[in-house]
Amino acid sequence: MIKITNKDLCTGCCACLNVCPNNAITMLSDKEGFWYPRVDESSCNNCGLCEDVCPLIEGHIVTVERFKSPRVLAAWNTDDTIRLDSTSGGVFSALANEMFSVGGYVAGAVFLEDHTVSHIVTNDERKLDQIRSSKYLQSYSGEIFNNIKQILEEGKKVLICATPCQIAALYAVLGKDYQNLVTCDFICRGVNSPKVFLKYMDMLGRQYGARPAKIKFKNKTYGWHRFATRIDFANRKTYIKDRDHDLFMRGYLTTNSFARPCCYNCQFKALPRQADITLADFWGIERHHPELDNDHGTSLILLNSEKGARFFGEISDKVFSKELTIRDALAGNPALFDSLEYKPERKKFFEDLDAMSFAELAEKYFPVPGRFSEIIHRCTTGIINGLRKFLRLLQLIGYHPLVWWQFIYINMLRRATQGKLRLGFVPTTYCRIIIDRSARIIMNGVLILGTKENRKSKRETRFSLGKNSSITINGSFSIASGSDIRVFDKGELILSGGYCTSGVQIVCFKKITIGYGCAIARDVIIRDTDAHQLIGPTHQMTQEVFIGNNVWIGNRAIIMKGVTIDDGAIIAAGSIVTKDVPARCLVAGVPAKVVRENVQWK
Repeated sequence: MIKITNKDLCTGCCACLNVCPNNAITMLSDKEGFWYPRVDESSCNNCGLCEDVCPLIEGHIVTVERFKSPRVLAAWNTDDTIRLDSTSGGVFSALANEMFSVGGYVAGAVFLEDHTVSHIVTNDERKLDQIRSSKYLQSYSGEIFNNIKQILEEGKKVLICATPCQIAALYAVLGKDYQNLVTCDFICRGVNSPKVFLKYMDMLGRQYGARPAKIKFKNKTYGWHRFATRIDFANRKTYIKDRDHDLFMRGYLTTNSFARPCCYNCQFKALPRQADITLADFWGIERHHPELDNDHGTSLILLNSEKGARFFGEISDKVFSKELTIRDALAGNPALFDSLEYKPERKKFFEDLDAMSFAELAEKYFPVPGRFSEIIHRCTTGIINGLRKFLRLLQLIGYHPLVWWQFIYINMLRRATQGKLRLGFVPTTYCRIIIDRSARIIMNGVLILGTKENRKSKRETRFSLGKNSSITINGSFSIASGSDIRVFDKGELILSGGYCTSGVQIVCFKKITIGYGCAIARDVIIRDTDAHQLIGPTHQMTQEVFIGNNVWIGNRAIIMKGVTIDDGAIIAAGSIVTKDVPARCLVAGVPAKVVRENVQWK
């Protein structure tokens, strides 16, 4: 019979509830609002299953195959609407939609009518909007693990996203891994008390004179870095405050006052992880890889198993991703290994919880800073962030005054440079740039022109835009030194996230589109024109070129006019592509032909 003798260990995962054959276990809330198992001794037969399944008892964690070191990716959903509506980069939505598309089920946390959070499992893709985004309070697992086990035993596929302790509980209930199960956890800072959250909801309901109808943590009205809490009320009023001014988030992020006791000494922080895939915000990405941050949200992805890597590969045409290192991940995500810091004020906070309103609690334990303090904080933060960006630019641009003049003119002074991102066009030394006054540059991302593998290289990079032409940058794109990019009069070039290595030639007369996550190797030629007209009625000198997402083009390949290369395709070195290439196919030869299907690359 399970007995909770130390609340600092119990996660409230409900594993014991799921395995009890006599339904003798219920989950009851304590005075802090957290669930703990209670055994009805009159119904218990002392079978011991509840103790056998507990992930916190030594030796009871089910062993599953995991990489010793995970693959680390920065990623985001290429559908910007989903990305902006998601906690970070919208990758979970892509994974969920992939599972729905093959007839599978998705399990995740949703808000209920009473504003508590519970896990559900569903094959109704319309419920994805409810599952999407973080909830920031403990989700009640209930009998979700038994429900998932039944679905798996029927041979159907399941994707679940839950806390690491819930994933450990799921495997404990299942007793093994299933090939038709894909698990996702996230880098968890700690789960908060539902009781405290309901007190917060009651305060806002009174202030706005109506019942909260929709709750959205990590709203991006002010951007990803300055995320906000948004609550829509039944009377159509809306509350929205950023992370520094929303009282619930201030309490969570600054004082750690109302997390579950076990979160201060979490037993699930190590590598390898519990789940096949780990999701998180890629905090700190702006310091080391600013080209991967446009403030719409960037996901940190840890691929922890072969199964997780395969499933992530299935959404390669839906997400942009770039492989990084575990050091990059740790820079802004200490919660990967570190538990919450326990502060003595927590005990006093819960002693006052029933006697004070949430506003009074906030004023006592985590008050909003005064106007002067806030101005000082924002100025200091702005100066530090500005200095980091300047040092990064200095590293890329160098000290040559002509290059700095190009940077300033193109980004700040030129009228026909537009878009969501200022200072996104970054030339380096030895770039020869010719841009007609009428040419449009649309910066929705970052373009780094003339990157060098050898810093001492003086290899020239050429970039020209003709009359009434345009270039659109939708992600982070780098073009290495020695490349020659020419967009002729009225031509249109669209570049998304990816890179070109040295010596690449792009010749655009009409329109060339290059999707997200493309890798273009040395001396590749991409052109949408023959440049000369053959005499005859059937010849078309110029036809559009479209290259999809996550396409890999090998050394010295040539992409000719009129070609469409679908997502995930690979073009072998030296190939000449004259016809369309299907998705996830490897083509080779002169002219290029399909030599392998269903390929993946990284």
